[in-house]
Amino acid sequence: MQAGNGRGNGANNGNGNGKGRKFDFPKGTARAFLDSIDQQQLRTVLERAHFSDNSALALELENDPDLGIDTSNSTETQLIYACAGMAVPTDFVPAANVKAAARRRRAGAVAATAAPGESLNGANPADADPSVDRVWTLSSRPEATKKIWLDFRGGTISGTAWNDASRPSIVVPPYSTDADTASFTTTELSNIVAIWRGVAEDYSMFNVDVTTVDQIAAGTANQNYMRVSIGGSSSMLGMSAGGVAYVGVYGRSDTYYHPAFVFPNDLGNGHPKYVWEAVSHEVGHNMGLSHDGRNKADGTVEGYYTGTNGWAPIMGVGYYQPLSQWSKGEYQGANQKQDDLAIIAAKLSYAPAGNGNSLATAAPLAPTISAGTATASATGIVAQTAAADMFKLQANAGTLSFSVSVLTAWGTYGRSNLDAAVRVLDASGSEVASVQNTNGLAVTGTAALPSAGTYYVAVSGSGSGDPLTTGYSAYASLGQFSLRASYPDFMTTPSPSPSPSPSPSPSPSPSPAVSPSPSPSPKVADASGSGLAGAVVVGKWTTPVGGTTASFSGTTSSKNSARGQVTFSFKAPTAARGCTAQISNVTLSGYTMQSNLAGLTQTTTW
Repeated sequence: MQAGNGRGNGANNGNGNGKGRKFDFPKGTARAFLDSIDQQQLRTVLERAHFSDNSALALELENDPDLGIDTSNSTETQLIYACAGMAVPTDFVPAANVKAAARRRRAGAVAATAAPGESLNGANPADADPSVDRVWTLSSRPEATKKIWLDFRGGTISGTAWNDASRPSIVVPPYSTDADTASFTTTELSNIVAIWRGVAEDYSMFNVDVTTVDQIAAGTANQNYMRVSIGGSSSMLGMSAGGVAYVGVYGRSDTYYHPAFVFPNDLGNGHPKYVWEAVSHEVGHNMGLSHDGRNKADGTVEGYYTGTNGWAPIMGVGYYQPLSQWSKGEYQGANQKQDDLAIIAAKLSYAPAGNGNSLATAAPLAPTISAGTATASATGIVAQTAAADMFKLQANAGTLSFSVSVLTAWGTYGRSNLDAAVRVLDASGSEVASVQNTNGLAVTGTAALPSAGTYYVAVSGSGSGDPLTTGYSAYASLGQFSLRASYPDFMTTPSPSPSPSPSPSPSPSPSPAVSPSPSPSPKVADASGSGLAGAVVVGKWTTPVGGTTASFSGTTSSKNSARGQVTFSFKAPTAARGCTAQISNVTLSGYTMQSNLAGLTQTTTW
């Protein structure tokens, strides 16, 4: 049995005078009901839930029995989802669904030492889940003002829209997979960490902190958080559902429509894959999203689209596919065309770019050099459609090998939202190589670098196949990644190929050739004395004889060999050998102490 195949069965309740929650509208009845209620209140409902008019909302109420309307409060009307289609049997466990890790092209991936980069709370997405010791302090973006609070510890809910005369207080038990709700087992704590990380990935592209920290105790302003209560079963509310939530209520100055509920007892006995998908789904309703269903060929409506060929929409049911993403209804028969990303971003805003998104702002890689090979790594988050995370490197001619890993799976269940693609560009932005997956979310590949110079690695999201038939677009292929790269060190001079011996000639013997002198390695002073290994150095040299001028660039290879000094090297043309050159206009890109080097002049001879 799978969730999402039925049409659901919401719950109706009222007080006998037309006030209360109403679900299950027979065909042709919803519009008359909507016309009978306060139209000013209804206009607010339409705006929060992104319906164009009464007719559009009436159609949705008739097609989706899990969508209801709450008129209990005389001062406002509100939409509510009781997601019966998200519930699954207690003993049902989904099949493993991790897609292939990578598609290889030529050389394999290379390991490198981790470097600072853009990540959720400093965690490399390729690493294992955090320790259960941190379970109550988990935060994906602790610096973000807006919060999604995952409350696994239970408590009493009162004074909210969920309460009425029959339920003045609702006691929610803690998350549990056994009969003991007094304490957490190690397995339960591990599940909580896994659930948090799955939800954090789903919202990684937005400027919001997914956290297990109690936001009431933290004193967070009501308009800046949404609470998700994760415990017990839907029978607490007299419903039958995997989760329930009011629509478009994130950002209110009160907590009257808090919390959203997710019921582990109705989700395969708290199976983490089900729970994190349900949490992201219910919070999506809080943001203003509706269900992603499908109009079937036989004229019926599939209330929750379960996806196909490895992909599913979060606002459908993402339990059975390795890749679940936000959607805008690009699949065949989609009955919902909401732009999920735009609607959520209007509430939360997109995440700030931690890495550059252009050649000019690309983040410089900080390589480790060994035997002429540079290895480097970085982390990032692809946060917006068609916007790549850009990384800059200096390399000699040769082979660049790279691998991009996405968020690590939980056991055999994928959690990534990102299907990664990689492009390698030269200094002008022209493409040198590209790799896009067809059977996995991660990427491994190589690029042949034709000459020494500056190159860029661009990591973005990709689609797969035709969204109308067997695939999905790059629209919401967003999320965390880890990049590893290996390439020829820019400062290592390749061994020259031997020249053939000249044939004897009757002409006079030529003058002896001048032996090549090594390229200079001047030291550039920096007043701060900060470590600068891996900085990109650019400038120009000028020979006094003839006034020849040319550009140079290099990568720093040491730091603080003498306080405030950094060593770099560059290649000099044969014509300048034996001359005294003057290096000027030196800058260090990507470092705040760049101004300390303005106007620096260094003279050297080679």
